[in-house]
Amino acid sequence: MKKPLISTQNGPEIRFAEGQKVGLEYRAAAESEPKVPEYFVGKAIVCGVRSKNLGGFVEIIDKEALKDADLSDVKGLFNHDRNYVLGTISAGTLELTVDADGGLSYRIKYDHLDPDHVRVMRKIERGDVVGSSFAFRVAPNGADWDYDEEGMYVRTVTKISRVSDVCPVTDPAYADTEAAQRSLGDYQQQRAKPAGPSLDQRRRQLALLAHAPQ
Repeated sequence: MKKPLISTQNGPEIRFAEGQKVGLEYRAAAESEPKVPEYFVGKAIVCGVRSKNLGGFVEIIDKEALKDADLSDVKGLFNHDRNYVLGTISAGTLELTVDADGGLSYRIKYDHLDPDHVRVMRKIERGDVVGSSFAFRVAPNGADWDYDEEGMYVRTVTKISRVSDVCPVTDPAYADTEAAQRSLGDYQQQRAKPAGPSLDQRRRQLALLAHAPQ
């Protein structure tokens, strides 16, 4: 059973979108003409998918987590480097879409006169840029903690207050989990993990006993 955590540990965090590749959208052209990139495209946030181990816990982003999130000043960066701006909401060069599954997709207008764009485009075509990532803040009390049958802590993000950037990235292993680690420490102090089975496990055990032959 998920338990809300009373905490103000809601600093900036970075996550990689598991299993999602960044790509290029090309302008329609005749077969004899060269392909011309028009957008960088990717999915920055995936909901309902359990993450890899983030350092003692795994994470799931709820499909309603972006419902009231501030998306008004998101920037499209490369590798979360603010010196490597690819597009912005304010300039109209970055488009965001909250998908039907609750996730977040992006399109960044390609500019062939921008050397940064050309460099990232080449890296994507070579396969050096492997996916997308996003930087965000969890709203106060916007995450629940639980643990699974193996004793792994599970964090469910239920409310994101702000997304600051979305990025094509070269390193899917990188994630800034400092705020989540502090939140996990608070949870461990407030509610020690019991040695016995969790409430969900006990419910399943009782259900099996109820249907067992007499």
